[in-house]
Amino acid sequence: MSAYDTPTEEGTATETDHAVVVDAPARWKGPFTERDKYGELTGARYVRCTGCGVEVLAGEREHASHRDGCDGVDE
Repeated sequence: MSAYDTPTEEGTATETDHAVVVDAPARWKGPFTERDKYGELTGARYVRCTGCGVEVLAGEREHASHRDGCDGVDE
């Protein structure tokens, strides 16, 4: 695993020649506090999909466009 890979929290991982395949449903992490480009709090909160890393505002998970290969499960 490289420093840029997202660690998995659960599931079974199998290594192939160039990738790690994880047999676990995606989950949402957060909510996190959003900051603007100056580091000031915006008042918004967001969540991140552990499967593909997509971020959406908290409460808007049903509108998330997950990346290819992500099973994008809502909890």
